Amino acid sequence: MPSLPGVNRFPRLLLACLLFGTACVHREHPQQLRIREDLPGSGPGLSLALFQSVGVGLRPGHVVRLVQDERILTTLEEEIRQARESLHLLVSSWQPGEASERLILALSARQPGVVCRVLVDPLHSPGFQDEVQPRLVKAGCEVRNFRPFVGKEVVFADERLEARNHRQLVIRDGRSGLTGGSGVGPAWRGEQGPKNAWRDTYVHVEGPAVRQLQQAFARDWLEAGGGLLPESTFPALELQGEARAGFVASTGSPSLSHSERMVQVLIATARRRLWLTNACFVPTAATVDTLIRKAQEGVDVRILVPGLQPEDSRGVLAAQRASYERLLENGVRLWEYQNAPLHARTLVVDDQLVAVGSNNLEPNSNALLEEGALVVEDAPLAHELAASFERDLTYAVEIRRDEWRERGLFQRFSFRLPPSNTGCR
Repeated sequence: MPSLPGVNRFPRLLLACLLFGTACVHREHPQQLRIREDLPGSGPGLSLALFQSVGVGLRPGHVVRLVQDERILTTLEEEIRQARESLHLLVSSWQPGEASERLILALSARQPGVVCRVLVDPLHSPGFQDEVQPRLVKAGCEVRNFRPFVGKEVVFADERLEARNHRQLVIRDGRSGLTGGSGVGPAWRGEQGPKNAWRDTYVHVEGPAVRQLQQAFARDWLEAGGGLLPESTFPALELQGEARAGFVASTGSPSLSHSERMVQVLIATARRRLWLTNACFVPTAATVDTLIRKAQEGVDVRILVPGLQPEDSRGVLAAQRASYERLLENGVRLWEYQNAPLHARTLVVDDQLVAVGSNNLEPNSNALLEEGALVVEDAPLAHELAASFERDLTYAVEIRRDEWRERGLFQRFSFRLPPSNTGCR
């Protein structure tokens, strides 16, 4: 009896993967979302489109400012000093170093009576439990690990090991918050910073969306065994400014995450400009198709991605470059950043729409990670982030279509097999 098409292919494919050490699993849903109509780029129409997609609309009454590189650390210190009731920190990575030392000192010196809760994902936090956590506990902070590897029992389930928290949240008194691309690393980039200092972008927000940041922290804190937060951590929030904003929290989904839905909606609003920076760019076919459609419609589509990767993440660069050919052939422009490890995840659409957060553009992140981004409709903020994007391009190398066509045979082959787990955080 003849076999059905494709029935016997999987065992042979799996055997080939095992023999040649190639990670062949690439999590892409066969019916990925593609928004083909042009969506409103501002006002109630944009808010309704987001609400229908991710359950979050853009509400008025916010003051949002950009916080980048070394200013991230000084802003965190300022928030800690200003706290009067509570401080909540959720980070995907906390590594010992200068930034860690300054945060520990600031938290130790916070105002009396300020409750400190810290939630850290241990996977990319080497040294945290031995070197940092005891000092935070001594300073009076309650510290918990998100989905720890060893608790009352050793956890070996692959799904639990892979399903991590990639959100970066800091909430002061339930009234102001920060979110961005990376956790606490060796240092953030500055004029005199070390060579491994990170290039990152955060936003500081005041207004109703802070409640959404707090809810995202509360849900993960509860999962980690911290219990429900008191009512006082969710104060009534007055309107603060003109910006419209909403925080989109995303939980890993094997089919379609809120992160993917949000990205599709925001790209679909572009009419003139779509400038994207992402530290983990291994886009799905749906994302590539949507970017190409916008470029073919005459939108200025520019993408800035990492050009430097640590030794243990070189596969990320190969996976990232697997999408270049289609994008370049269809009018999308690409740059690789060279000045520092790039951790920013930002998007500027036209003249007033911005998204800043932790969201990787990579299928495994969509399937497995807790992510979050603040979406903001505010012309001054969009202008500032666009200017920052242009400055970053001066430290980047543009990947040109003709040069990419002429790359060698080995490079062509190595960029066609993106690994199933890119390892970027």
